[in-house]
Amino acid sequence: MQLQHFNRFFLSLRMKFMILFMALITIPFMISGAFTYTKYASNVEQSTKNSTLQIVDQIRINLDRYVKEIERLTLAPLYDPNVLAILKNHSQLYQKGAYLTAEEQFKMNLFISSMSFDRSEIESILIFTNDGSLFGNADTNVTNYWLEENKKWMEQVDNDDGGLTILPPHAVSYYMAGPKTVISLSRLIREPYTHSKIGFIKVDLKVDGFENIFSSVNFGNNSKLYIYDRNGIPLYPQSAAAGPDINDPRFLSASAKSKYTGMQIWGQIPLEELRKEAKDITGYTLMISLISLAVAFLLAIVSSDRLVKPIRHLQSKMELVKKGFLKERAVVVHNDEIGQLSEVFNRMMSEIDRLVREVYETKLRERDAEISALQSQMNPHFLYNTLESINMMAVQINHLELSGVVSSLGKLLRYTVDKRQTKVYLRDELRFVEAYLQIQKLRSGDSMRAELFIDPSLHIVLVPKLLLQPLVENVIEHGMGSEPVTIRIRAAAENDDLIMTVEDDGVGMDDPALERLLLRLSAPEETTSAARNTAFGQRNGGYALRNVHQRLQLLYGKPYGIRIQHNDHKGMTVLIRLPFEWEE
Repeated sequence: MQLQHFNRFFLSLRMKFMILFMALITIPFMISGAFTYTKYASNVEQSTKNSTLQIVDQIRINLDRYVKEIERLTLAPLYDPNVLAILKNHSQLYQKGAYLTAEEQFKMNLFISSMSFDRSEIESILIFTNDGSLFGNADTNVTNYWLEENKKWMEQVDNDDGGLTILPPHAVSYYMAGPKTVISLSRLIREPYTHSKIGFIKVDLKVDGFENIFSSVNFGNNSKLYIYDRNGIPLYPQSAAAGPDINDPRFLSASAKSKYTGMQIWGQIPLEELRKEAKDITGYTLMISLISLAVAFLLAIVSSDRLVKPIRHLQSKMELVKKGFLKERAVVVHNDEIGQLSEVFNRMMSEIDRLVREVYETKLRERDAEISALQSQMNPHFLYNTLESINMMAVQINHLELSGVVSSLGKLLRYTVDKRQTKVYLRDELRFVEAYLQIQKLRSGDSMRAELFIDPSLHIVLVPKLLLQPLVENVIEHGMGSEPVTIRIRAAAENDDLIMTVEDDGVGMDDPALERLLLRLSAPEETTSAARNTAFGQRNGGYALRNVHQRLQLLYGKPYGIRIQHNDHKGMTVLIRLPFEWEE
């Protein structure tokens, strides 16, 4: 498999020389081009950022200048006696359908039309009286009254107490053509001597009114402009659902705030446009690199033949040897590295017969080893067949208890002899424990009873092999007394862990013995290996538990292992914690 993978990506030496030549030309050009592009793009970006700041500031100046012009318009009624007189006549409380004389309408229309002359960005200039009357310029179709339920904007203007108020996009209903959305500049009109409120003047801009104000400023085709009032409400564009994302890496952002109006102006220019010139330089550099590569390619073709010819000769001899012509030898022409390689090849061919014999003998020894391995597998099969024969004999004489014990012994043998699996399903581990308990019952009779409480959904969880049997054996060896003992095995899920318990109601152990056992669980290997055997060769207790505990910690880490505790009444409980593991 590795040889096939190597052949798939095989490159001739001639091709390697060609790639080397091209790399020697390409890499310097790429490095110089990258540095040139980075430096130029940085300079362009900085200069464009400064230019963007100037453009945004110019827009701010234009807006301030325009707002000041509108502000002068809104102050005009204070200097016209006829307008003030009409507003005083209609300064009573609001009443729907207030009467307007023809003379009043004529004078007000003439006054308003003179202010809106030659201002295409203005939708209309309106004057609202206290009693509900409405005056507009003559060329605008508006109603001659305003509705009290639509005076929400008046409250905002009233709060500014005579100052100019910039109203964000809002819907109005006093146009005869239907509701419109406008941006307005409005002011509360007070009587010059008494300072009483006698009306409002309101300048409605068209939808594209703001755009006409800064249309003379070149801001780029794909650039974005956002204008907000002093309260952060968007004025332009009116359809903007969200403000500018100043962290967007695709744009260069700049902002300016008007001290006069409080408006905030944001401008964003795509970096792609800024780097266009740098990309043109990169393209020019790339063209030069390609021409240089073509020249290098021609030079590589001319020079590679002289360099590769001796290697091709040696390669052809190797191909003949591969086909079985073992008498072939390479001609040594030059005393260079290729000539030395040819000499080594010739010496190698002189030793080929000896190597073939050694390989042949090695194959014979491997075959003998395989035969020995097959013979070593006969013993377990012989035992399986013998136990099966005993089982059949027990069935024939109707000795079912003996048959069950023999079957269980066969299961134990097969489960423990199979060393290929280190982790098994929980159900297989439980079957092994059941077979072990069935054999132990033959010796203990009714003095031992086992109960398993396992959720079927946990049967396919993977657990280490031979996990439960040492714990059950520990109960049988150390927990049996004069009274019958019940062994209970449980399993449950706790978050991402599997918790298993082996509980018994046997004789248990006192606190000092439990403390010694717990110390033995965590003791290092070298401190316990000498104490495992007594003076008479009998094994000391507790090492099965220690082996299981350290085995789990080696497999899963320190948080996992076993824990031993007293039961409330009598006996002991061994708790096993290990992570859930499913077969992939």
